[in-house]
Amino acid sequence: MVAALDGLVVTLDEPSNAGALRLRQGSALLLMVFAGLVLVQGVLHKKLSPVGFVLAMLAFALYTNRGGRFLRDWVPVALVFVAYVVTARAVPDLGVGVHYTPQIEAERVLSLGSLPTIWLQEHLYHGKTGVLEVFSIAMYISHFLAPLLLAFLIWAFWRGRGFTDLLYGILIVSLLGEITFVLAPTAPPWLAADHGLIPPVHHVIKQGLYDIGLTDLAARKDEPGSYNIVAALPSLHAAWPVIALLVIRKHRLPRWLFVSQALLVLGVVFAIVYTGEHYLVDAVVGCAYAFAAWWLLHAALRSGRRHQDP
Repeated sequence: MVAALDGLVVTLDEPSNAGALRLRQGSALLLMVFAGLVLVQGVLHKKLSPVGFVLAMLAFALYTNRGGRFLRDWVPVALVFVAYVVTARAVPDLGVGVHYTPQIEAERVLSLGSLPTIWLQEHLYHGKTGVLEVFSIAMYISHFLAPLLLAFLIWAFWRGRGFTDLLYGILIVSLLGEITFVLAPTAPPWLAADHGLIPPVHHVIKQGLYDIGLTDLAARKDEPGSYNIVAALPSLHAAWPVIALLVIRKHRLPRWLFVSQALLVLGVVFAIVYTGEHYLVDAVVGCAYAFAAWWLLHAALRSGRRHQDP
């Protein structure tokens, strides 16, 4: 498969003449227009989809004469994403008992007797969707969009400076998380509140999605058949941006990117706790899983280099 993909790179990225290159760039511009229309239609009809974004990425790759490289480098990303979605959907069907109270007790120890979600909602949530709630929704949705955008920026502008580390770092921490979800499914605060185990927790994101018109997403939110709702600990929402932060630091990418990613980590942790999607302890453990995955990644890389050395 690798040889076939390398052959595709040569075929697509080596134009025989200037006319072929102009034809390719013209096709890329048309594809960019189409991607823009898809994105605009999605905004107008309030349906979030990564299709337009992916088409725009492909158009950029074609215009810069890297269409073959794009397909070769991003096929593994697509496979990893499909594997993640399939695994996440399969876990709830295993019938393992869900844990509700251990994380509540750990949360009270971590927060000196209080539950941060309850405290934040009592002081900041006023029963309607405002700026803070829209910000929290954006942070929550960034779980998939931010790593994809960072991966594309690295691929497009800083080739060889972290693309593979980002891909496999996210893959490893996701697998560690999914193993944990199989062995010990855990409920988020909103679900524990629905069962009367803690004080009431508002479904901030679900209500917010309805309020901003994203009704399709809102209808699926918090529904057991839509995704794995008992995958609170570790928080992959916290783990993924930490992996991205480690990649940026290791490869010495621009300082503005590091600062932006650090702020994203803080924003995501605040949002998932405030909205009742995760306990604070879930986020702390998610960060620990990210560091463990980072260590495993580099242990594998060191082992591979030792085997290559004569």
